Amino acid sequence: MKKYLNLDRISENQNLYHYTQCMSAASILKTGVFYATKSSFLNDTNEMDYVSHVAHHVVDRIQEESWRNMLSREIIDTMEEVKRHDTFVLSFSLDRDNITLWSEFGDQTGYNLGFHGTDLISSIDNAQKIYYHGRVIYALSEQEKCIRELLRDELPSKVGMSFEKIMQAGITDPDGREFSVYRKKLQKALNIYALFFKQPEFGAENEYRLIFRNPDKSTIHYREKGGFLLPYIEIRMDQKKRMPLAQIMIAPKNHVDLARKGMVQYLEQLGYDVPVDLSSIKLRY
Repeated sequence: MKKYLNLDRISENQNLYHYTQCMSAASILKTGVFYATKSSFLNDTNEMDYVSHVAHHVVDRIQEESWRNMLSREIIDTMEEVKRHDTFVLSFSLDRDNITLWSEFGDQTGYNLGFHGTDLISSIDNAQKIYYHGRVIYALSEQEKCIRELLRDELPSKVGMSFEKIMQAGITDPDGREFSVYRKKLQKALNIYALFFKQPEFGAENEYRLIFRNPDKSTIHYREKGGFLLPYIEIRMDQKKRMPLAQIMIAPKNHVDLARKGMVQYLEQLGYDVPVDLSSIKLRY
């Protein structure tokens, strides 16, 4: 599956940035443990359904009406939500100083933990297998391209038939082997893309996601957020290696001297020597 999902990965020299509040930042630095949120509890409540909207956009442009109807009826409209029930998301950003994320994750008590990206991913993957990771895709044209290539090129090559022949086989017998294999692979791919497609309005976040599977329900924890319980799992890094910390930034409204002084001292106690900078964004109180 990974070979034909079109997800951009970070390069060797890129950092990943995790925006969070003060106590969460202190906990991550001390324990090396992140919290990955259950996918159905993400901040954008619409994003898990958004992929169906994009898929319909692509299918609606197919000239053959019977093919359009079949793809909508047999695949898009019957995507199995259960396949996403055990997926958890750990979010980072590719932006070092992002006003949108400061506003969302603590502009007054927030910190931004910057990590060497590929080292971080390797360290996490060594401790707990990453299911998928990549940049979130915001542009509708790019999202449609991903699905169009799945429909017409990538998946037909996996099935061993042309797109046209698969459609004809589906019209003749929707439960036949060829179309059934195609349907299963397409629904699985769309469920994964659902985790990486977001509406263009969220593009300012420049998000990078790590996705985890959690079939063992006993490892799910809960924390309070906004008056409700938020399910999450703990994501640990390779304990044999030091956390690949690159830098730390302090939120725009947290520029008192003690905010930086306290973090510098805390890092020294933990054995880290990395820059602690103030956000360059100037906000009025």
